[in-house]
Amino acid sequence: MSASLSSELSPSARPARLERIRAVSRVLAYACTGISFVLAVGLLAYWLASPDEAILRDAGLTGIAFHPIGWLVRLMGLVVSALPLACLIWGLSRVRRAFTSFAAGRFFTAANVAGLRDLAIAMLLSTLLKPVIGALLSILLSWQTYAQGKSVVIVLGSDTLLALLFAGLVAVTAWVMAEANAIADEHAQFV
Repeated sequence: MSASLSSELSPSARPARLERIRAVSRVLAYACTGISFVLAVGLLAYWLASPDEAILRDAGLTGIAFHPIGWLVRLMGLVVSALPLACLIWGLSRVRRAFTSFAAGRFFTAANVAGLRDLAIAMLLSTLLKPVIGALLSILLSWQTYAQGKSVVIVLGSDTLLALLFAGLVAVTAWVMAEANAIADEHAQFV
């Protein structure tokens, strides 16, 4: 173990370490709420205020003559694209509870493990839904074009892979915390 890590984990450093965990957890709990709000408002603003050209470009439908995107299509686009966002907001609300618990000094509880696990599930669902929703949006929006056929656009990028990796990282962390909780319960039974 390196000298800096061993001094960080020393018993004398524990009060400062716990206070840092509590302070950062409070900030992250507020951040989960704020990010959820900003993402929801941003999605609504995107579908209500974005120019037609920007929406079609984002859907991968460039270079095609199109009809103006009507309000019904915008509303359907909002509803469809809200599905992965709803998963993500649910996960953020669940992990916010875990951060609130961390801020209160409760670390290895079943509820915290569940919050982290639920964030991992939400990230996984949101990430897996993203290409499907993108394809549905491209079909929906291609109805607004003068082209004879309809277009299906599927996008898989590095952001998708990184989000899947992050979901896996959070899931494994939750499993490790659950295992630590089980070991602590076993040790408490011997005392």
